[in-house]
Amino acid sequence: MNKTKTLIQIFPMLKEIDYLERTLLLLKQNSLFIDKEKHHIILDIVLPTSDYLVDWDKSILKKDYFINRLKNFEHYYVNWCDEYSLTTNDDLKGLLDWFILTTSKYPDVDNIIIIEPDVVFGPYTLSLYLESSTQIKNTNPNYIITAEYIKMWDTSWDVVVNSTYLNEPFNFRNTNDAIVDTYHLKNNGEINLKPLVFNDQKYFKFGGGWFTLYSKPLIDTIDFPKELEGYGGFDNYVMNFCYNKPDLVTQYKIENLVITDKHNYTEYYDDYIFSLNKKQDLYEKNNYIVFNHFKNRFGF
Repeated sequence: MNKTKTLIQIFPMLKEIDYLERTLLLLKQNSLFIDKEKHHIILDIVLPTSDYLVDWDKSILKKDYFINRLKNFEHYYVNWCDEYSLTTNDDLKGLLDWFILTTSKYPDVDNIIIIEPDVVFGPYTLSLYLESSTQIKNTNPNYIITAEYIKMWDTSWDVVVNSTYLNEPFNFRNTNDAIVDTYHLKNNGEINLKPLVFNDQKYFKFGGGWFTLYSKPLIDTIDFPKELEGYGGFDNYVMNFCYNKPDLVTQYKIENLVITDKHNYTEYYDDYIFSLNKKQDLYEKNNYIVFNHFKNRFGF
């Protein structure tokens, strides 16, 4: 039996190095529930150490600190990942050039999962995603899979908010206990895989790196322009494509599996890393490139 290949991509900012360790620990916990006879897991992490993003001369913590931290994480993944790559990179300007580079590095994978290091998830998350993808891929090769979230910024997110949290205030995610909210399956552990629908229409709503799974055929169809670099609205780009091609793509959510984000403590590093705050610099350029690509290739 051919195994399903899934690439897990993580692109942490330097000040997320502690969160990266937490993510790797959670993934190792998740690995206990994976059917290794059916699934081949590739982990690829790149830590950006570019002078474009950080003024190292003005930083108290130097590159070696982060390089050594990354080396010490090996015990979290070496015994369960089928392939892995944890590296630093002095050239990357952001998530988009990393995503394009890494995706082209693994052309034969079936799925791509992007995880931002501040995301918190329970022990069955990865196995439920993987099993869900095997159910879907033979009926529709272009799919997105998400979990459900706790209460988000506004009502447009309610379609992907777990019913437990629908009546919570919009700032709930800033006050909740992320471990408690994600560790156990909700509503007596009843799991359902459902196409995302609102008002009888397909709906697309997700955070680009909130443990979001994209089928590789979908990413290949979108065919992101290779000249993208830095940061941009990756999730908005994918959603724009989906809303213009709803017959081609379906988003599924795993009902009663909850994830959330928790990023209270990255400010600790602000006194030690002189960030150049370049995340917004290429947004406008990237938006122009992507939406012209969509217009020229797909006619929208």
